[in-house]
Amino acid sequence: MSDLLVGRWSTDTVYATAGRGGKMENLFGMVEPRDDVLAGELTESRFAASLEEVIAGTAPEAYSDTEHFFAATYPSAGLKSLLNEALGRIGGGKPDGASVIRLETNLGGGKTHNLIALFHAARGQLDAARAAEFMDASLLPSEPVEQVGAFVGTSTGAQSFPEIAGITPRTAWGYLALQVGGTAGYEFVRADDEALTAPGSDAIKRLLGDRPSLLLIDEIARYYQVAKGVRVGESTLAQQTTAFLMALMEAVDGLPRAVLVITTTGVTDAFGEATSDILEAVNEARSLMARKELVLRPSEEADLPKILTRRLFKQRDNGSAAAEVAQAYAEAADTAYASGLDLPEGMVGTGWATEIARTYPFHPTLIRILDKRLSTIPNFQRTRGALRLLARVVRRLWAQQPERTYLIHPHHIDLSERVIAEDLSSRLERPQFEPVIRADIASQARAEPSHAERVDERMGSFYARRLATSVYLYSLTRDVPGVQPAELFGAALVPGDDPNLLQKALDGLEAACWYLHADVRGYRFSTEASLVKLIQEAESEISVTNARKKATKILTTQFRDSTLKVRRHWEDAKVPDNAADAWLVVMHWDDFGDPRGVDPHGPTPAKIQELWERTPAGGLRQYKNRLVFLAPSLGTHEAMVRAVKKHLALEELSTSSDTLNALTPEKRSELKDRAKESALLARVAVCNHVNVLYVPTAHGLEAVQLDQVTSSSVFPNQADAILGRLAAMEKTLRAGDRPLDPAYVKNKLGDLLNRPQPTEELEQAFARRSDLKMVFDRMQLVALVSAGVRNGVWEYQDPDRGDDGWATKDRPGASFRIAADVFLHPPGSAPAPAEQVCPLCDTVHPGRGCPDIFEKEDGAQSPLPSAKPTTFTGSGAAGSAFAQARSAAADKQRESLCELTIGIDHLGAGGSTELLRLHSVVPATTLGAELVYDVKVVVTLGTNHSHAAKIEFVGTPADYAPLREAIKQLLGPHESVVKASVTAAFADPLPLSGDVVERFAQAARDTGPTKCTITMRTEGDG
Repeated sequence: MSDLLVGRWSTDTVYATAGRGGKMENLFGMVEPRDDVLAGELTESRFAASLEEVIAGTAPEAYSDTEHFFAATYPSAGLKSLLNEALGRIGGGKPDGASVIRLETNLGGGKTHNLIALFHAARGQLDAARAAEFMDASLLPSEPVEQVGAFVGTSTGAQSFPEIAGITPRTAWGYLALQVGGTAGYEFVRADDEALTAPGSDAIKRLLGDRPSLLLIDEIARYYQVAKGVRVGESTLAQQTTAFLMALMEAVDGLPRAVLVITTTGVTDAFGEATSDILEAVNEARSLMARKELVLRPSEEADLPKILTRRLFKQRDNGSAAAEVAQAYAEAADTAYASGLDLPEGMVGTGWATEIARTYPFHPTLIRILDKRLSTIPNFQRTRGALRLLARVVRRLWAQQPERTYLIHPHHIDLSERVIAEDLSSRLERPQFEPVIRADIASQARAEPSHAERVDERMGSFYARRLATSVYLYSLTRDVPGVQPAELFGAALVPGDDPNLLQKALDGLEAACWYLHADVRGYRFSTEASLVKLIQEAESEISVTNARKKATKILTTQFRDSTLKVRRHWEDAKVPDNAADAWLVVMHWDDFGDPRGVDPHGPTPAKIQELWERTPAGGLRQYKNRLVFLAPSLGTHEAMVRAVKKHLALEELSTSSDTLNALTPEKRSELKDRAKESALLARVAVCNHVNVLYVPTAHGLEAVQLDQVTSSSVFPNQADAILGRLAAMEKTLRAGDRPLDPAYVKNKLGDLLNRPQPTEELEQAFARRSDLKMVFDRMQLVALVSAGVRNGVWEYQDPDRGDDGWATKDRPGASFRIAADVFLHPPGSAPAPAEQVCPLCDTVHPGRGCPDIFEKEDGAQSPLPSAKPTTFTGSGAAGSAFAQARSAAADKQRESLCELTIGIDHLGAGGSTELLRLHSVVPATTLGAELVYDVKVVVTLGTNHSHAAKIEFVGTPADYAPLREAIKQLLGPHESVVKASVTAAFADPLPLSGDVVERFAQAARDTGPTKCTITMRTEGDG
C-alpha cells in the first residue's frame, strides 16, 4: 500500500507555479528530523516523561541527558517564568519570587517536562552558555540545590512508597521528608507518617530549615483517587493530604529559600473532582500565606508548534524557507478564493502568510486540530500525544517524500499505517472507528481500496484521500464533531492545486462514503452508517433483471403518442405502411444482444434497415418518409441500470417502515427527497441510453445522437424532444413553419406533376420521398396547392363542379382540398372560361356589366346604392356542406361572409356527440375576431322512455356553455331526437377566401357533424 500511496501522491497535477521564484523546494530539503525520529526510537517510554525516574537517574537519555534534553526543549514563556521565579527565590537573586507555583494545563500540556527542566537547572545541570536561552542566567543558584523532594501521584498507591534508607514511608509527607532530610529529616514527621495524619507547618519548617529547598508535586489528583478509600479516624487519607498541602504551603511561604511547585489539570479532565479538592486546599491556604500563589501555564497555544518543531527537528535557520512557503500558500489561497473556492476568512489576505510562518513546518490547521480537538481527549494528551503521533508521521513522510510537500498537513497523517490508525482509534477508546477508516478513508496493503481511494482513482488525483483524512481528525471529538467545507478546503489546499477538483473530490466523497455525514455542523465521520451505505446495501439486493424491467416500464411511459405515433418494437414490431401516419419506432436494448446498443457512427443495424424497407407482410415499404427510429447507444447501458437500481433501492427504503423508524426526522426527509430525485434521474438515464435517432434522408437512414438529457431538460413526453430535433434538422413541415416554394417542390417531384395528379398524390409523394420533409400539418399542403395556383406552377380542378371547378393563376379560386377526387394539372390545362350569365337578369352582358346596376350621371356610370340579399346553402357531411356553400357564394362573386348557420337533425344514439361536433365548427373566438352567436337548441327524448324534454335557448356562447353540459348529460347514450342550430353573426364581415373562414372549413372537415345543413349570408343583404 505504501508504494501505491507514494505513486498517488506523486501524480498530483500541478496547476500553478508555487511561490514567486519559480519551483519551490520541497520540505525535505528545508528541515531535517532528529536522528531518533528517523530511527523510530521515540517509543512510548520516551514520551512518557517521569520526574521520579529523572531524579533516580533511571530515565531515558532524552530526559536524563541534560544536553540532549535542553537541546530538544523549546524555551516557552511559561518555562522561562517557572525557572526565573523558582530559582530566583531559591538562589536568593529574586527574594520576592513566588513561594508556591502552580502549573496548570490539560493532561499532556508539558507540566512534567517543565518540572524536569526545573530539577536539572536546580541541580546545576543547566550551563551558563545555554541558560540565557531559558531564563535570566543571573538568577541561577551558585551551588546545586541539595534539598529536593518530589512526589508523583501516579507512582504510588495510597500507602505504598519506595523504601529510602531502610524506611518505607506510608504517606506523601513521609516520602518527601526522607528525600529532603534523610532519616534525620524523617524523624520530624515519623509519628504523623505512621498515623497517616497530616503534620503541621512547624514540623515542615524544622524539616526544611534555612537551606535552599525545592519541593515538586506532580499528578497529585490521581493520588487523591486512591487516598479517598483509606479511612483515618473520622476522615480519609485524601482529607489528611489536603491538610498536609495547606501546612506545606504555609511552611514554604515562611522560608525565604524554599519553593513548592505543584501541578494541576483542568477540572474537566479525568481527575477533575480531585483537582477541585486540591484547588480548595490552595484557596484555604492563601489566607495563611504572606504572598499569593503564582499560577503558570507551562506552554500556551502559540508555543505548541515551536515545542513540536524543537523536539522533532534539528535546529537550523529556516526563516527564509518559512517566508517563501508562507508567501506561496498565501498566494495560492487568494487565487483559489478568487476562483470561487470557499475558504475561511483568516486564509484570505496578508495574515495567512504570517500564520504559516509562525507554525512552519506544520500547517496551522494541523496545530489547531492537535491543540483544540485531539487534546480534549484524555487518552491523547496535548504535547505528549502530539509528539508521539507526529514522530511516526514525520518518519513515514521522510521515508516516502511525496512531491509538492511544503508543509506537514492534517492529510499527511497516514491512516493506512496500522499503528497510526490505532493511535487515532483504539488508543483513544474509539475502536469502532477503525472499520470507518478502512471503508472510507485509507485501506491497508493488499486490501480493497477505500471509498476515498476509489474516488481518487476515478479523478486521477489525491484530493479525496486528503479531504477524508482531515474530516476524520475533526470527527474524533464527541463534542461538536465535524468541519465546515471552508475550513476543510483550507486544511487541504497546497500551492498548485486545482480548486475545482477539490470541490469535485468532496462531492465524490459525499456520494461514495458509507460513514460520512454532512449537516449544519459540517462534514464528519460517524460509526452510524450514512444514507449512502443504506442505499448501496439496498442496491446490492436489486437484480439487474429487475432493474431492466423497471427501465422498460420507464421507456414505455416516457415515449407516448403525440404528433408522432409511437410504436414500441418489443410490444408490436408491425409498423403500418401508409401516408397518413408518422411513426416513431422505439427499439429495445434487448434487440441488440450483449452490446445492448448501437454505434451511432457505424452502419445502420440490419434490424432497423429491414423495418424501414419492408412492410409487416414482407413487401417493399412505400411510405419510408413516415418513419423514424430510436435505438439505445453503446456504452450507456450500465449507467442506466445503475441509475434505475438506485431508484428502486430508494423507492424501497422510503416506503419501509423499519428503515424510516430507524432514521432521524432529518434523514427521513432527506431519504424521501432522494427517492423523488432518483425517479427523475432514472428517467434521464433511460433517455440518455435510448438516444440514437435514425432519420430518413436522401442517402438513406442517417444516425443522429440526441443531445444529453438533464434533469431540467427531460420532457414529460420525450417524443416531443424527437420532434424538436427533427425540426432543428429542417426535416419537418408543421403548422407555423415557413411555407414551401411550389416551384421547388415541382422541381423535386419532376415528371410526376407534368401530368394530371390527384392532390392526394402530393401528400403521398412527401410520404414516399425520404429527401423531402415529413409533413405533420396537411394545411401546409393546402397552402402549397394554393400558392402553386397563384404562382402559375400548376392548375387545380374539382371535377364535381364542372368548368367552375378550375382554379388558375388568372382565376385563383377560394377553396382547395387534399383528396383523391381533386387534381393538379400542368399550367394551361384549364378550358377557356365561358361567358358569365348575369345573376340579376339572367343574360350575358359583354363589356362593363348589367345595365340594371348602373345609371348615367354626368356621363359616368355609378353603382346603385344596394343589391338584393343573397344566401348560399350546402348539405351533407360538414366539410362537404361548407365547401358547397362557399363555392356557390364565390360563383356569384361574393367576397365577404356576414353570417354562418349550421344546423343538425339527428335521430338515434350519439346525439350528444353530434351536438359537440356542431359546436366545434365555429369557436367563440378565432384569431381575435369576436363572434356573436344566436344558439337555438331543441331536444326531444325518444318515445320509448316514459319522459320527454324540450329545451329552447337563445343567447351568447358563454351563457349557453353550462346548459350545453347539462344537455349532454341529459342525452347520454340514449336514443334521442336532436334538432339544433348555431348561428354566428360577424360584426365585421370575414373574407370568404381568408384564413379565418379557411379555418372554419378545416374544422368542418376535421370535427364537424356527420350530416348537417350550412347556410352562408354574404355582403349586400338587407
